[in-house]
Amino acid sequence: MIQEWQHALEGAVRAAKAPGAAAYVAANDVVLYHGAAGLRQSVPQPLPAARDTIYDLASITKVVATTTAVMLLRDDGVLDLDQPVAEIVPVPAFRAFTIRHLLTHSAGLSAILPLYRSVSTVNEALQRIAAAPLLWAPGSRRRYSDLGYIILGKVVELAAMDSLDAFCARRIFAPLGMTHTGFRPPEAWREMCAATEHCPWRGRVICGEVHDENAYAVGGVSGHAGLFGTAEDLARFCRALIEGRILARRTLEEMARIGQLPCYPWQGLGWQLDPWMAGSSGFLPARTVIGHTGWTGTSLWLDYDAGNFVILLSNTCHPSRAARNNGALRRVFHAPVAARLYPRRINTHTGLDRVMWDDFAPLRGKRIALLANHAATDQTGRSILDVIALCPDIALTRLYSPEHGLWAQAEAGEKVQAQAGPIPVISLYGGQQRPSQEQLRGVDLFVVDLPDIGSRYYTYMATMKECMTACAQARVPVMVLDRPNPIGGVIMEGGIARETGSIVCCAPIPARHAMTLGEIALFFRQTVFNKTHLNLTIVQADNWFRDRLFMDCSLPWTPPSPNIPTPETALVYAGTCLFEGVNMNEGRGTDTPFLIVGAPWLRAERILDMLGSEEHPGCRLEAVTYTPRAIPGKATSPRYKDLPCHGLRIHVEQPEQVRAFTTAIAILCAVQREHPGELQWEKHFDTLAGGPRLRRSIQAGDDALTIVARFDTEHRTFDRGRPKRYLTAEQWLRARSA
Repeated sequence: MIQEWQHALEGAVRAAKAPGAAAYVAANDVVLYHGAAGLRQSVPQPLPAARDTIYDLASITKVVATTTAVMLLRDDGVLDLDQPVAEIVPVPAFRAFTIRHLLTHSAGLSAILPLYRSVSTVNEALQRIAAAPLLWAPGSRRRYSDLGYIILGKVVELAAMDSLDAFCARRIFAPLGMTHTGFRPPEAWREMCAATEHCPWRGRVICGEVHDENAYAVGGVSGHAGLFGTAEDLARFCRALIEGRILARRTLEEMARIGQLPCYPWQGLGWQLDPWMAGSSGFLPARTVIGHTGWTGTSLWLDYDAGNFVILLSNTCHPSRAARNNGALRRVFHAPVAARLYPRRINTHTGLDRVMWDDFAPLRGKRIALLANHAATDQTGRSILDVIALCPDIALTRLYSPEHGLWAQAEAGEKVQAQAGPIPVISLYGGQQRPSQEQLRGVDLFVVDLPDIGSRYYTYMATMKECMTACAQARVPVMVLDRPNPIGGVIMEGGIARETGSIVCCAPIPARHAMTLGEIALFFRQTVFNKTHLNLTIVQADNWFRDRLFMDCSLPWTPPSPNIPTPETALVYAGTCLFEGVNMNEGRGTDTPFLIVGAPWLRAERILDMLGSEEHPGCRLEAVTYTPRAIPGKATSPRYKDLPCHGLRIHVEQPEQVRAFTTAIAILCAVQREHPGELQWEKHFDTLAGGPRLRRSIQAGDDALTIVARFDTEHRTFDRGRPKRYLTAEQWLRARSA
C-alpha cells in the first residue's frame, strides 16, 4: 500500500504539472503513508520536496486556525454564533449578518475583492468590505468568501483580546506540538519552505511569506489565509480534533452536521462536508468526512467517525499560476486512497442534490413542470418540493404524479385522481397518461425526478416515456434528475422483452435492466425518439459506481411505492414480481411484500428441498406459513386474503450476490413440477415477461439455470449498446489514476 500510494503521489504531481508534494494518510494513530515527491522549488534552482517541507496552507487557514479559534471562544462563553457581528466588530454594516453566517459562507458577501491594491491594515480592509453591498439576504444563499473570514479573524482578535496569530499559537499549535505551524514563518524556517508563485505584484518568487495578496498586504496574518505548516503537524491537529483534545466532541459534531445550511447542505461551520467525487477538492467517500482545500494546492480531509484522514500539500502555483491544476493533483492521489480506505461504502449524491450544489443554476429563472412523487428526496430526506421552494427564482407551474400518486398512498393498479390547487397535481395514472399540449404551453422545462427500482415491471419508466413523447411534440426540453439504480448497474437478469405494449413492459430491455432512470431516458431517445426532436438533459448522480447497490450509498430510503418498503424488497422484486402472473400470493397483505411467496395448496417444504443453493444465490430460503391480510393503502384485497398460505420466505444475506430473477424462476420451475394441476398461469405473466417464451420454457420442464443461461447472449449484446453514464469502481480508479 505504501508503494501504491507513493506511485499515486508521483503520478499526481505529474498530472498536475506541479513541482512536488507531500502527503500523509492515517487511520487514527496508525500512519499508513507519509511521503513526498518532486521538488519544493524549481526556480531559481531546483530543491527537493521532503516529508517535513513547510507549505503555504492558503485557505486551510480558515479551518485549522480561524474556525477552531472561533469555536474555542464560543465554548469559552465569549462568543455566541448567532449574535450580529457588529456586536464584536463595531462596523454598522456588519449588523446585517451573524458569526454563523460568516462561518457558513452565507452572509451575502462577495467571494473576494482586490484589497491589497489600496489597504495596508485589517481595519482598512474591513472598511472596504463594509462599503460593498451584500449580494443577497444573509442565510438565503451560499458563496464561498475570503471576505467573511477576514472579518472572522478580527472577531477572534477582539473577542480574545489578543492577536489572531498569538491566540492560535497559544491555544492550538503549542498544546498540540505543532512546532512548524504558524503565521509569518521565521527566517529559520525559510530553507524548509516550498516556494509559490513568481508574483508580478511583488516582482519575485515567493518563499516563506504568504502568497495570498490580501493577507500579505495586511502583514501576513489574516483569518482567510497566511498559515504555514507541515503534513505531520496537520496530522497532529487531525488526531486531536478526532479525539476531542482541541475541541469537545459535541463541538466537532456541531461543525460537521450536514444540512445546517438548507440551501447548501454540504457547508458546515467552516468545514466543507461530505465531499463530491465530481469536484476538484479531493475525495473520501463517507458522510462523516469534513475537510478544506487551499488555493496553493493544499487539502485536508478527515473522517471523524472512522478516524481516517488524508493530508495533501503542494505548491501547484509554482512558478506560475498558469500551470496550477489542483483538481488533477487531488483526483489522482485521492482515488487509490479512497478505494483502499472505503472498499464498499460511498457517499452518493442524487441529481437533485447536484442541482443544489450548482446553486439551482439549471432551474433558476424557468417555469417548470415536474414529474415526481414523495420519494424524490435529497440526501437529507427532504422532498423535491421542499428543496425547490428554497429558490424563489424557480416557478413550479404544474406537478405530475405517477402510479400510486404524489404521496405513494394508492395501492398497485388503483386509479389516482388529479388535485386542484395553486399548483395543480395531475395524475398520469388515471384517465390521463401524458401531459396535454395545452398543459405544456408556457413551460420552459419539464423536470423528471422519479425513484425507479431497477426492474422493467415498475411503471415509472413508462410514465416518463409518455411525458417525453408529449414534450417532444411540444418542443419542451426535458431534464432528468438522476438517481442510483438501487439494485445496481452491472447485473442484468431476464430476457429482452419482445412484446412491449404494456405499462409494466414498455421497452425491449431485460427484467433487471441495470440502468438508472436517466440512462433509460437516453435509451428511449436513441430507440423511440431517434428521428424526433427531443432536447434531453441528464443531471447525473455523483459518488455512485454502477457496481454499487443502494445499501452502499449512505442515502435515506423512502419507499417509492407502498409495497417496496426496503432496498432489499427492491432487490428481490426483480424476480418475485413475476408471481403476480400466477395463482400464488407474492407477499401482498404481509409486512414483507415480495419477500415471501406462497399459496394454500403449496407444499413449501417439498419445494424447498427441490432447490439447490446455486438457484438462490445470496439468499436463504425458509419454509413458512402465513396469512395475507387486508392492509389499507397497500393491499386491500390480496390474493388468498385471510387464508393460511404455505410459502417460502426470502432472506437477503449477501445483497451483491442476489440474482432474484434466477431465484423466482427456480421456485416456479419447482412448483410446476410439484403442482402441475394446481399452478395456473395468467395472461399477466406473459405481459410481465415480455412474451410467452419464459412461461413455455417453464411448462416444458426446463430447469431454471438452463433457462437463465439462454439470456446471456442477449445481455452481452444489449450491454454493448445501452447508454452507460456511470463507471464501476474499478473503471473509476483506473480513470482517476491514469
